[in-house]
Amino acid sequence: MAAIILMIVATVGIMTFFVKTGKAGKTSAAEIVLSRAWSNRFSRMDLEDKRLAYLKEYEKYRRDKEKKARKKVREWDRQIENYRNQEEKYYSGSTFSFLDYICFFGYQMLIDLKLDGDNEVLKKLTASCEQSGFIELERNQETSGKRNSAIYAYFLLASLVAFMWIGLILACLIGTLMIAAGKEAGGILMPMVASFIVCALYGYLPYDGILTRAKKRQEELDRDFPNAVSKITLLVTAGMNITRAIEETAQSGTSLIYQELTLVVKEMNRSSTLQGAFTRMQCRCSNKYLDKMITVISKSYASGNANLSDDLKEINDECWLDKKHSARRMSEAVQNRLYIPTMLMFIGILVVIIVPAMAGFNL
Repeated sequence: MAAIILMIVATVGIMTFFVKTGKAGKTSAAEIVLSRAWSNRFSRMDLEDKRLAYLKEYEKYRRDKEKKARKKVREWDRQIENYRNQEEKYYSGSTFSFLDYICFFGYQMLIDLKLDGDNEVLKKLTASCEQSGFIELERNQETSGKRNSAIYAYFLLASLVAFMWIGLILACLIGTLMIAAGKEAGGILMPMVASFIVCALYGYLPYDGILTRAKKRQEELDRDFPNAVSKITLLVTAGMNITRAIEETAQSGTSLIYQELTLVVKEMNRSSTLQGAFTRMQCRCSNKYLDKMITVISKSYASGNANLSDDLKEINDECWLDKKHSARRMSEAVQNRLYIPTMLMFIGILVVIIVPAMAGFNL
């Protein structure tokens, strides 16, 4: 009976899959191809950054043997070249795999469920795409009148839905085969769960990767932003103009906020206005104090604000106060996490001491 039910579920799932994919249009196909090209580009860029960081560390510390280092770099070069070739194939429209075809189902499901830009999940995912640091996904980048970040977010969510559906179908088919082979309950359930998890993970990892990357950038930005604001405020208070103060601050560090300020300086050197460069930085970075600083600087440029240094000092004070509160909240969270392990250790010590003592007392 269980085999019949699983077979019915699998059949319905397969039929639904082909019906939904058959309804998908050319727009979905174009967005899938474009998103796949971006995905390969982002993977290539991540590997290039990883390789560069490793080479810098190797030149400084020489922790690995030279042969091992060369082998590791060659493997990264091979993967980078593979990602580059795949990216070019998608951009040229010369490839479209079965895995890409599966995404059609997810697109159509999202359309049928009427999930659009107003959906909270898509909003959060789109914002994470914009704050991922990838230039192609900046807020002002568009393709065919649609923001690139929205296109990529829709692709990630559609892929997750599609591969979870495929995992469900595969789990039912495997369960039917296990029952037909006479396996016990454990031998049936474990392969079913494993097949579903593998398919779901394939769709979830890119989705989680963009969220994790955006969160990591956000934490790094929040951690170092007060230091950068302090340097800018100090230089402006000393009489340096804001443009020169930003240039000097950008050269004083290597973390994310200084990299972003370096990009601002480069854009200004390419005939961009300071306000325009900061606006693009605002698209890549989410920080309320950064928004305030950009507003103050823009106001200074527009109306000749004579109180720029005072406004920057106020923002600087707010930044450091918020950083102190964040540090206190983090310490409290760590203490709470350590409470249960500490209690377990205390109970363990009591058991080690009291049980032998009681046993001796009974004797």
